[in-house]
Amino acid sequence: MRLFMPMVFVVAAGTLATAVATIWLGYVFHQFEEFPAEGDLTCTPVVGITGASDIAPIPNRNVAFLSVHDQRGKAERGGIVRFDLDDPLDDSSWRDRTGGRPRAFVPGGIDLWEERLPSGQLRHRLFVVNHEGPEVLIFDVDAQGDLTLAERFSDPRLTSPNDVVATGPQSFYVTNDTSAGRDTWRGRADFLAGLPTGQIFHYDGNSWAVMADGLQWPNGLALSRDGDRLYVAEMRAESVRSFDRDPATDRLEQSGRIALGSFPNNLSVDEQDRLLIGSVPQPFAFKAFTESLRDNAPSQVLRVEGGETEVLFQDTGREISAATAASIVGNRTVIGSAADEKFLMCRAPAAG
Repeated sequence: MRLFMPMVFVVAAGTLATAVATIWLGYVFHQFEEFPAEGDLTCTPVVGITGASDIAPIPNRNVAFLSVHDQRGKAERGGIVRFDLDDPLDDSSWRDRTGGRPRAFVPGGIDLWEERLPSGQLRHRLFVVNHEGPEVLIFDVDAQGDLTLAERFSDPRLTSPNDVVATGPQSFYVTNDTSAGRDTWRGRADFLAGLPTGQIFHYDGNSWAVMADGLQWPNGLALSRDGDRLYVAEMRAESVRSFDRDPATDRLEQSGRIALGSFPNNLSVDEQDRLLIGSVPQPFAFKAFTESLRDNAPSQVLRVEGGETEVLFQDTGREISAATAASIVGNRTVIGSAADEKFLMCRAPAAG
C-alpha cells in the first residue's frame, strides 16, 4: 500500500504533464484552428507528379523545373522534372531530367541561374539541395532541358540543408535548418522548442562562410529582383526575415522581419518584387500527411507587398494538401506540394 500510493501520484502527474504538453503543442502549432478555402486564384490540378515541393521558373517561358519526391510512396529516389505549362501532355514534361545521377538523390530546394555568355548565348545552371548528401548540386541545362551533373558541394557544418539560391554560376546561399540535422532527436527538439540553431551559409566558388546564424529553422530563400535583399523563411518563428545584401561581398545585414502567423516554407519573388510564400498552417497535420497518417492537410499561399500580408490561396486540403511553394511561371501561378499526387496551375480571375 505504501508503494502503491506514490505510484498513483507519479502516474497522475505524468498523465497531467502529457495532457498539458499536448494542449500546449496544439496551441503553438495551430492544431485547433480551421483553415477554410480562401483567395482569388482559380486553379487547375495537374495529377500524376507526386511531391513537387519546389519550383524554379525559366525566365520568359511558361516552363519550370520541379523538385519532386514521392514521400508518401516512400520512393528511394527523387527527380527533377521540366514541365511545360503550355503543353502538359507532352511526354517530356513528365520524366526525370537528371539521367539518374546522382544515384542517391532526394531533392529539396532548387534555383535556376541564368546568364548571357560573351557569345550571346544564354546559359542555365540548376542548383539543387540534395538531402541525401547532404550537399548542394549544380546541373548544367542543355537546350532540350536535360540536366548534366556538373559539380557537388558539401561542408562538415552543412548538416541539414533545406533551400538554395544562386548568386553566380558557382556561388550560392543555402539554409541549414538545424545544426543537429533534421532527422535526429535533437533536430526534432530544436523545431518543437523553437531553438535558434539554424544558419545561412554562402559558398563563393572557393570557400564556405556563415552569413547568418541564430535562426529558428530557416527554410526557403529568395533574392529581390535587384539582388540587394535576401529573404529567408524562418519557419519556426512564423516569419520571414530580410537581410540587406552587398552583391560585391555577399555579406548580409538584418533589415527586418515580417510576422505571418503561419509557418513559411519556400519563397519566391514575382515581377513586381512581391514575395510569394508557400506556408504550412498546421505542421503536425503536414507531417502526418507526408507520412500517410492522414488523407489531407491544409495549404496556404501568402503574398507580401510593402510589409502587408494577404492570403492569395488557402485550402483545407481538398484542392491540394501540404502546399510548400508558389511561383509565377509565365502567366500562371504554380503551387507545389510536399507529398500530394498533384500540383496546381492557377490564374487570377479576370477583372470585372
